Amino acid sequence: MKSKLIALSAISSAFVAICLTLGAYIEFIDLISVAIAALFTMLPLYYESKKGSLLSFLVGGVLAFILSGANVYSLVFPAYFLYFGLIPLINYVVTKTKFDKTIWFIIKLVWCVVICYFLLFYYTNIIGIPLEYTFELFGKSFDFSNYHNIYYYFLTAYGVISIILYLVYDKFTEVMKLAIDRLLKRILR
Repeated sequence: MKSKLIALSAISSAFVAICLTLGAYIEFIDLISVAIAALFTMLPLYYESKKGSLLSFLVGGVLAFILSGANVYSLVFPAYFLYFGLIPLINYVVTKTKFDKTIWFIIKLVWCVVICYFLLFYYTNIIGIPLEYTFELFGKSFDFSNYHNIYYYFLTAYGVISIILYLVYDKFTEVMKLAIDRLLKRILR
């Protein structure tokens, strides 16, 4: 069983690295690649190996960061390392410890919203990408300097979108964990 776990962890790390590297190079699939990479970190959890999952998370993420040329401008790596990649493993640990589900739901919700605002701050204030660039991605040009109220509406809408993202991603990881376990049960007899 130990050799199967090592092989599964290695395969998991490789798929994590591939997904994150693709997300770093192809801009329009960055969040999708992060979500899919997080699914691959769940593979070692089939054998209830928290260490294997943690190693898949770390090795795959670091390998992808190196393969992408240490691309700090990509949304992939901060999103993966600060939230999306950790959630499947931490969900598993919390489920096994019988932690209160309501409190855990609130903690994850607050964590997701804080990370989303941090990513906005990181890209606009630290890296220096203007907030208006977000609208230019959708084909519209907008200047926030003349409309201060719209800036606050945008931040409020961003918070609501973060909550929706959390709800969708949380259910997605829950359903995919069951599907991955069912699939691995059929493959690894």
